[in-house]
Amino acid sequence: MTTILLTIFPVFGLILLGVFLRKIGFMNPEMENAINRLCYWVCLPVFITWRMATAPAIDDRALQSILALFIVTAGMVILGVLLTHILRLPPKSRGTFLQAGFRGNLAYVGIPVIVFALRDQGETQQAAGESLAVLTMAPIVLLYNLLGVMALEWDRRHQSTHHPVKVWAKSTLRNPLIIACLLGLVWNFTRIPTPSLIERMATPIGAAAFPLALLAIGARIASLPWKHAGRGVAGVCLIKNFLAIPLALGACHLLGVDELTRMVVLILATVPTAVASYVLVDQLDGDRDLGAATIAATTLASVLSLSAALWLV
Repeated sequence: MTTILLTIFPVFGLILLGVFLRKIGFMNPEMENAINRLCYWVCLPVFITWRMATAPAIDDRALQSILALFIVTAGMVILGVLLTHILRLPPKSRGTFLQAGFRGNLAYVGIPVIVFALRDQGETQQAAGESLAVLTMAPIVLLYNLLGVMALEWDRRHQSTHHPVKVWAKSTLRNPLIIACLLGLVWNFTRIPTPSLIERMATPIGAAAFPLALLAIGARIASLPWKHAGRGVAGVCLIKNFLAIPLALGACHLLGVDELTRMVVLILATVPTAVASYVLVDQLDGDRDLGAATIAATTLASVLSLSAALWLV
C-alpha cells in the first residue's frame, strides 16, 4: 500500500496543485494554455520520439501489450453501446458518452504513473517500462482518433458541416503525439544512431513534460462544469474506472503476458478520459458539458482505479 501511495500521490498531487493555482488566480487561462501548448507541441513529442527511437525493436512483449489494449478498447466500446441504451441517453450525448468511455489519457497520466511505479526497480526496468508504454501508445492513439470520430458521428440527429473522414484525417495528421509516434517508429526501425548531443537536449525537455502537463490538467479541471454530472458521467466512470480493470486482466490472462506487460496494460487501461477528447467533441458538435464533466469525474475516480491496478500487479 505504501508503494501505491508513493506512486499515485506525486501524480495527483501535481494535478491538485494545478487546481489550487487556478483557483487562487496564480495560473490564469493564458498561462494554462501556454503550458498545455508547450507540453502538447514540444515536451511530450520530444519525449515520445526519443524514447521510441532508443527503445528496443518492437518484440512479442510490445505486440502483446498492443493487442491487449485493442481487446480492452473493444470491450469498452461494447459496454458503452449497451449503457447508452440502458441509461436512455439523448442522441446528441451518445457519441460523447461512447468516446469518453474508451479514450484514455495515456501520455499525460498513464506514462507518469508507470514512471513513478518503476522508479525503485532500477534504470533498466524503468527504461523497459517506459519504452513498452511508448511503443504501445502509437497504434492505440491512432485507434482512439479513428473510433472517436466514428463514435461522435454515430446516431447523430443534427446536421453537421464537418465530414467525418476529413475531421479524422485532419486530427490525425496534425496531432503532434501521432507524428512523434510515427517518427519514433521510423527511427526505431531504421536503427539510426542517436548522437549524445541530441540525447542531452531531449532528456531534460522530455522530463519537463509530465510535471507541466499534470499542472495544466489540474488547472483545466478547476474550470470544468460539474452541473451535468448525472447518469452519463456515472456511466463513463463505471466503464473507465472500474470495468476496465476486469477487461484488462482478462486480456492479459488470455494472452499470457509477463508482469511488466500486465502492469503497463492495467495502468493504460484505467487512466482517466483524455483531455484531448473534448477537442473532438467541440469540433463535431457533441455534448460539450458531458464531455467536460467526464474528464473531471474520471480523473478524480482514477485515484481508485489506478491504485487498484497497481495493487493487482
